[in-house]
Amino acid sequence: MIIGINCGHTIEGAGSGAVGLFKESEHTRLVGELLMKKLMDAGVKVINCTVDRAVSQEAYLQKTIQIANQSGVELFISIHFNASGGHRAQGVEVYTYQGRKHADALAICSHIEKLGFLNRGVKDGSGLYVIRKTKARAILIEVCFCDNDLDVAIYHQVGAEKAISHAVFEALSETVVEGKEEIADTKEGFMDYVGGIASRDWRERKIILPSVVVAQAIKESAWGTSELARNAKALFGIKENGWNGRIYLKAATEQRPDGSYYTVEQTKWRTYDSWEQSILDHNDYIARRSTDGGRTLRYAPVIGCSDYILAARHLQECGYATAHGYAESLIHDYIEQYRLTRFD
Repeated sequence: MIIGINCGHTIEGAGSGAVGLFKESEHTRLVGELLMKKLMDAGVKVINCTVDRAVSQEAYLQKTIQIANQSGVELFISIHFNASGGHRAQGVEVYTYQGRKHADALAICSHIEKLGFLNRGVKDGSGLYVIRKTKARAILIEVCFCDNDLDVAIYHQVGAEKAISHAVFEALSETVVEGKEEIADTKEGFMDYVGGIASRDWRERKIILPSVVVAQAIKESAWGTSELARNAKALFGIKENGWNGRIYLKAATEQRPDGSYYTVEQTKWRTYDSWEQSILDHNDYIARRSTDGGRTLRYAPVIGCSDYILAARHLQECGYATAHGYAESLIHDYIEQYRLTRFD
């Protein structure tokens, strides 16, 4: 994986960031430079997306994203320190697109919390330029509040930039560096991994029942061992269909109404940075897929359906898969056989 690190803000002038009990832009660099060294020492390819000077805030942001997007970064991390109007706010928070609770974002919050900071959680950063414009998945870390007496005291007591860079590195090591998928090397581990993410997303967005998602992932990725799962981090056979991200070329086998099969060579499949991203995009696909410009949702009967039998059959009826027995296989071969309703 290629990770882009942005030490937030310019050093001075336009885009220079907050000034509290210490200067934000100085400490983003102290943390970021140590983090980059730790990642490179661990064998990770790192792109420094830091911009020291710019003629305007807009120019700073544009240059930052230009570096990230042109360098093929697969995960973008921007490091910041927060500030509040009354100087009373405290704690660490992480911003992601649509507030998605990716494993690495949650782990970063957790590891910094362990140092003594309040954990403010993962929040919606869709309105932030670096989150919205980066092609790669993006995370913006607000380490703590540089204008709050208690936060600054904790920051210095625990070791300042050394402690924060280590906490972030440990969080990344547990998730993207070593690969969270490694916990899924058994069938039970695979079910727990997919089920955990699917259950959390169901609680938050009520798109598709977790038992159905887990069954689909098992069936479509052969328990995470398929070519797409290994090489494209894709647990579901979702074709390009308006996708703006990376693609993987592989032949597709389709079934005709008469039961015969045919092959479509060089089919374009969606490619991801992680299995977690694949799961969340699968759910987004179900929630948003339309064939008439958005006037009607293709999978409307599936969305929010709390009956696994109906949800699986609705998927097939709405055209998710061409295989004739797809829905019944999900129900009997996976959901019922492996008691996947425990994730619902």
